Amino acid sequence: MSTLKEFAVQKLHSFPQFENVPLDQLDWLVENSRICTYMTDERIMEPGTEVDKMFIILDGRIRIQLPRGSSFTSIGDFVTGDISGRLPFSRMQSTLAHLVVMEDTTILETHEDLFVEITKRYELIEAFVHSLSDRIRSFTSQQQQNEKLVALGKLSAGVAHELNNPASAMVRGATELKKRLSQTPDKFKSVMSIKLTNDQIDAVNDLVFKKAGRGSSNQQSLMERTALEDELTDWMEDHGVETGFEYSETFAEYCFNTEDLEFVSSHVEDEYLPAVLGWIEDVLTTEKMMEEIEDSARRISDLVSSVKTYSHMDRGTDKEVVELKKVLKSTVTMLNHKAKQKKVEIELNIPSDLSEFYGYVSELNQVWTNLLDNAIDAVPQNGKIEVKAEEKNKNMYLFFKDNGSGIPEDVLPKIFDPFFTTKDVGEGTGLGLDVVHKIIEKHGASIDVESKPGQTTFELCFPLNN
Repeated sequence: MSTLKEFAVQKLHSFPQFENVPLDQLDWLVENSRICTYMTDERIMEPGTEVDKMFIILDGRIRIQLPRGSSFTSIGDFVTGDISGRLPFSRMQSTLAHLVVMEDTTILETHEDLFVEITKRYELIEAFVHSLSDRIRSFTSQQQQNEKLVALGKLSAGVAHELNNPASAMVRGATELKKRLSQTPDKFKSVMSIKLTNDQIDAVNDLVFKKAGRGSSNQQSLMERTALEDELTDWMEDHGVETGFEYSETFAEYCFNTEDLEFVSSHVEDEYLPAVLGWIEDVLTTEKMMEEIEDSARRISDLVSSVKTYSHMDRGTDKEVVELKKVLKSTVTMLNHKAKQKKVEIELNIPSDLSEFYGYVSELNQVWTNLLDNAIDAVPQNGKIEVKAEEKNKNMYLFFKDNGSGIPEDVLPKIFDPFFTTKDVGEGTGLGLDVVHKIIEKHGASIDVESKPGQTTFELCFPLNN
């Protein structure tokens, strides 16, 4: 045996997975394999490359890079002692990743034609079976983690966008309010110079705060609003209010009309009318800003509440009552940004009088998220998704229905298989529905799917005695 082959046998024997393999079996493996050396930065494989050999890294390091759009993501390294490629009993046909040599590497390559002979050597095949099992566990765990990180990234981006809108509105409102308040001293002087009786003040106050209490109106059409603004502007110009055009938009928004202005005019002397109308406009504008700030703060609070419900913060990990309407609504909120990008309508039909059922809420949130996320991807622009719940025969049924293009017949039997995906390379790991299936089984429930062009329905059935 040559010095290189002796080196290979010694290296194999030093690896933990081969420590119980007799030396004669390792000698036989090396004699019937090929020893190859690859230089730093050399690419050994590309995505789609057919894999017909087993690789044992005798020395060196190789990086695994998955395509992500136009770039690559490193998901780990093969180092000295690792086994890769096509192992005995493996169903691997081709690689999904780039394999890039990070430092000069020596590999023992064994062609699949030798696998039948390997199975006749018990200790040797046992070592490879253990390695295959370890590889499956490691890869599955890593891919599940990647799936969670990708999902988290999508949800985080959506929530950040949803939070940004009301937060920006609050900043705008607060800035404008601060600007208004800086003008208060001058307006205060104008108002304080007015000599009105208590009855006059009460009459104007009652009208203003009655209008303000109703809030701004969105019931008018654009043409109606424009016509009203023109009428108000004309009235104020006729009554010597030179800045009336600045007030008319706010007055119209709070449904002031010329009769209301006549009422104010009847209680205020002409010389004081501009100052009084300016004060009224200031009160209404401030009210409007406070409404916008309050509405934005409420939207942020609702989003935070949805995030807490979705992530199951402040809760234990035991089974508990699943508040279907609440948890599904929070999931829709988390995916709302993605849905709005395609103008997808998500309709929840969840009766309030459903019986209680128990489950692991945080895991079930993964189920709702995967099914809704896939549905959003599947439907066309302006598509529709319906989530419906009903109770019958001591079971809780949930239906996730979308009007997408449907799942092809040849694909349908495979959708719950681990690592099966129809998405482009780098866009899906093929573990989403596999995770859904496992969580459903953990709950003693079942999941079925029916699909045809224009409609796909996932049916989930949870026993109520769980």
